[in-house]
Amino acid sequence: MRRPNLSLRQLILLAVLVGIAAPALVVLTLSDRLTRSSVEPILASQRAAVLSLASTSLVDPLWVLDESATKRAIEQLLADASVCSVSLLEERPGAQELKTAKCSQGWPTVDMAAGIKRDGVVLGTLTVGFDDGATDKLVRERQQQIVAIVAFQVVLGGVVILMVLYTRLIRPIDRLKRQASAIAAREPHEQGDWQRGDELGELGKHLNHAGEQIDSLLADMEAKNTQLRQMAMYDHLTQLPNRTLFREVFTHEAAFARRHRHLMALLFVDLDRFKAINDTMGHAAGDRLLLVVSERLRAAVRGSDLVCRISGDEFLLLLRDAQSADMVQATVQRMLDSVSEALELQGGQQAQVTASVGVALFPQDGEDFDELVRHADMAMYQAKQDGRARYAFYEAHLDAALAERMELERELAEAIRGNQLVLHYQPIVDAATGVVRAVEALVRWQHPTRGLLYPGAFIQVAEESGQIRELGAWTLEAACQQLSRWKSQGRHPGSVAVNLSASHFRDQRLPEQLHELIQVHALAPGELTIELTESTVMSDSEASMKTIHALRDLGIELAVDDFGTGYSSLAYLKLLRPKKLKIDRSFVRDVPGDHDDCVLVRAVLGLAHALDIEVVAEGVETEVQRQFLLGEACTLQQGYLYSKPIPAHDLALRLNAWP
Repeated sequence: MRRPNLSLRQLILLAVLVGIAAPALVVLTLSDRLTRSSVEPILASQRAAVLSLASTSLVDPLWVLDESATKRAIEQLLADASVCSVSLLEERPGAQELKTAKCSQGWPTVDMAAGIKRDGVVLGTLTVGFDDGATDKLVRERQQQIVAIVAFQVVLGGVVILMVLYTRLIRPIDRLKRQASAIAAREPHEQGDWQRGDELGELGKHLNHAGEQIDSLLADMEAKNTQLRQMAMYDHLTQLPNRTLFREVFTHEAAFARRHRHLMALLFVDLDRFKAINDTMGHAAGDRLLLVVSERLRAAVRGSDLVCRISGDEFLLLLRDAQSADMVQATVQRMLDSVSEALELQGGQQAQVTASVGVALFPQDGEDFDELVRHADMAMYQAKQDGRARYAFYEAHLDAALAERMELERELAEAIRGNQLVLHYQPIVDAATGVVRAVEALVRWQHPTRGLLYPGAFIQVAEESGQIRELGAWTLEAACQQLSRWKSQGRHPGSVAVNLSASHFRDQRLPEQLHELIQVHALAPGELTIELTESTVMSDSEASMKTIHALRDLGIELAVDDFGTGYSSLAYLKLLRPKKLKIDRSFVRDVPGDHDDCVLVRAVLGLAHALDIEVVAEGVETEVQRQFLLGEACTLQQGYLYSKPIPAHDLALRLNAWP
């Protein structure tokens, strides 16, 4: 059985009733017995006295036989309020018993008898019937008095107790309750003045303190919630809205544009080659550049338009109420011009960055946020493919191109995992003797449906999708395996050269991976060569030198590929001291007929010979080219004149015997 839920007032009232009324009821219950026990001896003595007086008053009348006096004495006795009946029996012969009564028959009486004597002579017996109801009457009178006294005490005690409880308990508790409710509801409230020294006063002081603490905590929580919302809705670096807030604003603006048939434009902005700036100048300079670019983007559009940063170097812009495509073009061009202006970073460093912009129009290019962003992203990639530092509008055929590219990414990932890649090897020959001095490993993709694919069909996709490192790791592993296999067959190519991408070369785990390959395949120093482009070696020179030193410690040689086509630093070339320089095929193609190319080739050969660096001429396809290069003391040559890139088993017979 469930206990009833009583309020504090009800509980106190019940306690007062039980604590005061219950003892009163007990007193009233016991008072009947106590009254009777105290009254009965008194009545008994009173009755004995009445009986004794009556007996004495009858002595003389009975002695002188005065009947009239006897009757008067009996009548006087009967007049007593406590006497119901009187009976007198004389001892003289022939006397009759005298009986008289004033109470009705059956009335409860207590009979008491006494002998009447004179000088030792018994004159008669007097029997008096006393009213037994007098006891009950007296008891009732006493009970009424007790009830009145107890009731007065109960009422007075209850009033006093209730007043004390109300003033010292109920009202303070109500104040505490109101104060606690105000604190919980975060309503304005004043602290209670709790000067009283009892427990409730202490509780009130604790509540004041708790209220202060709660107010402080809530204020801190509000500040942190504001900060969290700022972090959740805004970019921490530029303080621009992030993708989440941009999506909310776009949803609202799209509904407004639908109702009023307005045109909006969503711009997808990607900074060109920002990673190169970040890597060469450092992340602090990159952050400073992003801040400047974000300010320029905001300045290039109207105050009603929205600028958002969604990732490292990518921004979204929403042009509200784009009145026409011409207006959008003018805004985008103004923005591109502003972004491309030179800027000064910390320490006086100068930097310049351009942007590629994709434009998608609402509602014609997409009805919802994700679709419109995806289409603007496609247009941005189209702008990059068209040469960067420009903009492109979304066109429907871009969907098919993106789908094809995504399918190629997926197939390439499967090719790396599924042994669809193969290596072909192009020999590097001593043109004077025809002996193979080294081979370059070139990756091919044996596509299950499209046949043999050359790097131009998938390298760019690998770089843009981030699979270039996996591709490079596979190439290194396969080349080392093949070199070990040739050695086990008694053949040796001299050295196997493998091209590495810039991102793979900057991987801090590269030396560890190469060390493991050397151990597993038992490669000797000089048997593995890493080919890098000038731009790869020159970027982040300090980190590059650290990696190069680590590779040299492993016995790995370094070759600079396509020398002369990038940003060449003679001082850095002196410091770097690669094993080989490879003259790019663009300089070899027109020799000896092109005077300028001949001068450039001689200059590179002279520089390399002065620094004791071997030179390999790439793209040698004719005997005339071979003879010119031999005449300039360039004996190491590579090109179709000697061999196309061919499978390993076709090249094996041309390799030197080993050991």
